Order: sequence, then structure tokens, then C-alpha cells
Amino acid sequence: MAEDDGLRAARAAGLTRFLDEHPQQLRGALKSAADLARRLPRDLSPVEEPAHTLNLSSTPEPSR
Repeated sequence: MAEDDGLRAARAAGLTRFLDEHPQQLRGALKSAADLARRLPRDLSPVEEPAHTLNLSSTPEPSR
């Protein structure tokens, strides 16, 4: 995604205030996301896909 496309998408998503107040931060985030996306493997089989799980049994109880 080109930077201009990303900025247009941010505006369309309603991030206009953030874009107006922090344009450099948003540009950096878009660049970083594009770099990370390029490094992701594209040929993983379903068995190799990472599994994102939440184990509630190991979650500590909140203190009272």
C-alpha cells in the first residue's frame, strides 16, 4: 500500500483527528506495517499457521 493510499484509508476509517495531530506517527506506523507485511511468509500450510489461543486457566484472579 502506498503512503497516500494509507493516509486516505486512515481518513476513511475516521482517523482524521489523529492524522491531523500526529501525521508523522501515522506515516511511520504505515511504513512499519508495510515492512512487517513484506516479511511474513506467504506459503504456510494450515498446519503451520500460528494458533492464537487464550488459556483462561492460567489467568491470575484479580486482587481484591
